[in-house]
Amino acid sequence: MTPSKLQVDQSLDVRGLDSPTSYHKAVERLQGMADNEVLELSLDEGESLRTLPFALRADGHEIVVSEPVQQGVRLLVRKRARIQ
Repeated sequence: MTPSKLQVDQSLDVRGLDSPTSYHKAVERLQGMADNEVLELSLDEGESLRTLPFALRADGHEIVVSEPVQQGVRLLVRKRARIQ
């Protein structure tokens, strides 16, 4: 399946928020989603872009798409079950 045909299940705009806040909001949203659903995140370039994708990967989620958009960056994150 190509990224353009991915179904986005939920969207979250964290532009304008600091990195820790954007991470916590993304994690909170992902916790309410089913495994393998896709979250579309809109975020700013800079600190959030440098830290958020790595933190979400460390949590076990998959970054399916990372692309620049007119105001910031668009990430598509596939929720994965956390391995315990």
